[in-house]
Amino acid sequence: MGSRSKILNLPDDIVNSILLELPVKSLLRFKSSCKSWYCSIDDPEFMKSHLHKSSTDIHRQKFLLFNVVEGKIPHDYSMKVLSTEASISADSKVVTLDQPNIPGFSTSQYYFLQVHSCDGLVFIYHPGNMMLWNPAIRKYKLIPVPATLQRFWWNIARIGFVYDFVAEDYKVLCVYEVSYTAHLRHVVEIYSVKNQSWRTISNFPIPPDFGLIYHYPISLNSVVHTMATSDDGGTIWERERLVISFYPANETSIVTPVPSNIRNILSKFCAFANRVCIFGIDLCLEMWMWSQEKDWKTGLLTWNHITNITLGSVTPYYFGYAGHLVCVKENGNIVWRNDDGAFIEYDVRKNKFTEEFKPKEIPLYIGSSHLYVESLVSIKILWD
Repeated sequence: MGSRSKILNLPDDIVNSILLELPVKSLLRFKSSCKSWYCSIDDPEFMKSHLHKSSTDIHRQKFLLFNVVEGKIPHDYSMKVLSTEASISADSKVVTLDQPNIPGFSTSQYYFLQVHSCDGLVFIYHPGNMMLWNPAIRKYKLIPVPATLQRFWWNIARIGFVYDFVAEDYKVLCVYEVSYTAHLRHVVEIYSVKNQSWRTISNFPIPPDFGLIYHYPISLNSVVHTMATSDDGGTIWERERLVISFYPANETSIVTPVPSNIRNILSKFCAFANRVCIFGIDLCLEMWMWSQEKDWKTGLLTWNHITNITLGSVTPYYFGYAGHLVCVKENGNIVWRNDDGAFIEYDVRKNKFTEEFKPKEIPLYIGSSHLYVESLVSIKILWD
């Protein structure tokens, strides 16, 4: 009994320091231990500190894997959400998450699935459905689809989801096309989770000759990045491209042309190693990677060529869509998944492949994967 009273009488700062080291599952259980712990764990500042610690610790980071499973009936699909540690290895363990059972989120339209993760919140969209979900605390909320998008449901919307640090609000950016007679135009709307309402953005800078937005947007560090392609210029790979970076905090944008030497190669626009990247394969089976960086003198965004890797026979020529870059390990090595399901590790210092492995528990087909950290973030206006 004496030892128990000593633990309860520890100074608050020491108790908080101990609690910050615990996973979300333990914190949820300890909230019922005593009133003071409940108040500490439920405090917004504690939640922010716990989230910051989790976000900066690679050992707390995880991958959400969206596994699509075909049923016994043709075109009958179900979707399972799996979780694995961010440091993927041959012995990686996979946990199936207890996902919300919501009609419409496990249909044959899985190939339109878009997922974004921010602060432990997961935004999921596919035509006709939007959902905000915190897997760690097992709470979710459906978000209304914009009324105009519901009318033009057959058009593919491009979605971004970020945290607006100025308004302290989570926001959804939705870009889609509508057709009136023979004319097409883009509609850009933004949803405020705090206000639970959609609003049209009129100054989103899509140049008139860049009407094709074929890459899904990247949500990273409170900015939504989307790539637009010129309407003319031969094949999709030969056309001019540019990246529109939208800042919800002040609703401004920066337009950055994509380097011309990226043309004529298979390429992919992605978030990688906490940076916006374009990577692709040229005809000599070399992987080229460019990273978007900010010039602090001009405030503009530029592209830096960060590496090229000779693939040899490791990756098939057709290369799908330039493979699936996964993560950068603590030692700086690059890990990505090949089209045949094997994970490949590349030593950037020795400029060679060091390992190829196939974890037994990770399914061969993963619809999408997203870096994720468990958090206590609770949007009470939604959950309550």
